[in-house]
Amino acid sequence: MPSSEKQQDESEFEAEVLRISRALFAPENEFQGSTYIGTAERDGVFVGPDSVTIVECTVSGRKDKAEKDGRKLHEACLAKAREHPFKAVKGFFVTRDEPTAVQRAVIKGFGPPLVACSFSQLRGQLVDSLKYLELRSSYPFGSAREPSSGNHEDLKPYVAVDPVESGTGEPFSVARVTDEVKHGKSVLLYGDYGAGKSMLLRELHRRLAKAHRKNTFGPFPILLNLRDHQGQVYPVEALERHAREIGFPAPAQLVRAWRAGDVTLILDGFDEIATPGWIGKTSAMRDIRRRSVELVRRFCRDTPTSTSVVLAGRAHFFDSEHEMRNALGARDDALSLMAGEPSEEQAREILDAYGWRDSLPDWLPSRPLLLSYLGSSSALQNSIEGTFGRSAGEGWHMMLDRISEREADMEMGVDGFTIRKVLERLATQARRSADGLGPISQEELTSVFHSVCGYAPDEGSYQLLQRLPGLGAMDSVDGSRRFVDVSLVDAARAGDVVACILEPNTDSPLLEMTGSIACLDEVGVDVAAVRLEEESAASSGRAYSSANAFQRRGVSDAVIADIIRVSARLWPEEESRTPISVHEVEFRSFSLSADAKGYDWLSFHDCVIQELDLTDHDGYALPHFQNCLIGQMIGVASWSALEDGRFVECEVAQFDAQMSTAKGILALKTTPMNKVILTILKKVYAQRGTGRKESALFRGLDTKHRELVPDALQRLTAEGLITSARSSSTRLCLPVRGAASRVRRILQAPQSSSDSVLE
Repeated sequence: MPSSEKQQDESEFEAEVLRISRALFAPENEFQGSTYIGTAERDGVFVGPDSVTIVECTVSGRKDKAEKDGRKLHEACLAKAREHPFKAVKGFFVTRDEPTAVQRAVIKGFGPPLVACSFSQLRGQLVDSLKYLELRSSYPFGSAREPSSGNHEDLKPYVAVDPVESGTGEPFSVARVTDEVKHGKSVLLYGDYGAGKSMLLRELHRRLAKAHRKNTFGPFPILLNLRDHQGQVYPVEALERHAREIGFPAPAQLVRAWRAGDVTLILDGFDEIATPGWIGKTSAMRDIRRRSVELVRRFCRDTPTSTSVVLAGRAHFFDSEHEMRNALGARDDALSLMAGEPSEEQAREILDAYGWRDSLPDWLPSRPLLLSYLGSSSALQNSIEGTFGRSAGEGWHMMLDRISEREADMEMGVDGFTIRKVLERLATQARRSADGLGPISQEELTSVFHSVCGYAPDEGSYQLLQRLPGLGAMDSVDGSRRFVDVSLVDAARAGDVVACILEPNTDSPLLEMTGSIACLDEVGVDVAAVRLEEESAASSGRAYSSANAFQRRGVSDAVIADIIRVSARLWPEEESRTPISVHEVEFRSFSLSADAKGYDWLSFHDCVIQELDLTDHDGYALPHFQNCLIGQMIGVASWSALEDGRFVECEVAQFDAQMSTAKGILALKTTPMNKVILTILKKVYAQRGTGRKESALFRGLDTKHRELVPDALQRLTAEGLITSARSSSTRLCLPVRGAASRVRRILQAPQSSSDSVLE
């Protein structure tokens, strides 16, 4: 090593020894350090209230160095003993590596109060960082759990989903975040529920711990689950509680190490600390949220500026990023990162860990948490029912339960069933808005909780309301919230619809809605159908009679339409005994079942239908449409293909191209197998994410083409264009995520397409 580098290495080591010594022996006087005793310079002299400590440090392992420094230490200790006769005097000969046997013998020869020790031994008096890291690895990291067992240790391998910088959108790998933190950069990581924040922090902690074990001169990571520190506002108390939680025997050591700047501090879950003293005043929500993160703010204020502070939580807990940074006391130069969504490859990698080998269905959510829920549940299902995944309805029904149970684990006073009811009721409340997503005021949050639970929210329940999954900030002035996950809110809307069908005489907020409200979309209809199928009391007659009764009471026609669509999905061969008319309702999509006997009893007046799917229409009587605006008619090429008198004074913006209809495909000059493949793709991809019953794929085909359906399905599955699921005893064919553009190209030019799926 060149002399300049060697000198720098020695200087850095001496500075680190003095920093640790200062924290150990003179924390009340941070300016003590190197000084002269007589004419000789000493590396470090620390005079405390009851003791005097003298330190000599070296990177050398030579005997002569120990003899020289030992003599200096011995003389200095004698001088300080005379100067401070009532104080204990101690001398430390500190080596970078373990002292050699010869060095220990030399120092021992000088007698008390001299001691030879390594830097690690000296630092161990401040904090036994290696012991802490060993114990911390066995304690939970935030909400990181294995979904199937709830075990915090039996986790699948970490799949890196890069967060992005909030200002630029630049991705930051976990390796890059680790490097930034090692160099003293603070980080503010935020995102919605299930975005993988705790998993990323767990990986960050693992990497920082590994680096510290290799080089114990650097800081070591302390990660606190803030949910463990309800009601605490003082960092010292939080660190001591954390030490006791993990079984670390010397809590005061963590406090000393933190104050000495020997720690990289990671705080997970700033949205999970209950607010003490909340008395139900929704007018001061911002002040309440600020008080709830007092502990975080004090940590940021009191942590030495030379070390990093990493904060993580749900961004939507606050009304804006400005409020979040201000309330948390985040450092001005802290890196703001937003938890990202996994790519197709990363989503597949997450599911691969659970043995999911099929293509990913299009309805599948993007959040890592939800992918893990589905993967773990499908792994259990696969052992019994084969290789099929879940339908959209079954998947979202299960995920709402799991999401609610997860939130209940964070708030001890409310169970998962109640949290799901609150989510469902808020989703119903949001239906009053034009897009069905909100706003939902703070007063409505509180009143919905009261209506579901029968009592006003306390501190912990209030905190729960502020961080409910799927809800984001809408207005930073009034603190209103709105749903940010379209599929989640649609799945949640199904709850009150199911309750209306099963218990039509029970009070429900839906029955109080008389104006125009948002309808269920395909996911919501699927979830409602799945839930009703589980109920022995459910029947088509009961559902249709409820719809008629509600209509006579003046309930919104959107609710009537929901009941009709759910009933038609669940009992397609049943007909309503009484004609039903739906007026002035807007549908994102409306599809008719292939198994229906007919819809002569149903009529739509002055409705807006963005997509009317007639792909499965097989000659049965269509509903009556009058003065309706239809954006796209799927499966039909022109008015001439429709039954006379069923569409009166209606407008259609776009019909399907002739060759994209079932008749058009069958008339193409191509092989029978290609015709069947094109027909299946048309049907499966026409419906938003929820797919088609396998039995519906045979509709509209003659005997010759029907015989080719099983082989065509096998071919499409092998090509990754469809995937299968089971809903109850019914097999479904689902569109594959990311394949829609490929299918569109095939259907737009089937005769000139060179796609490998075609013959």
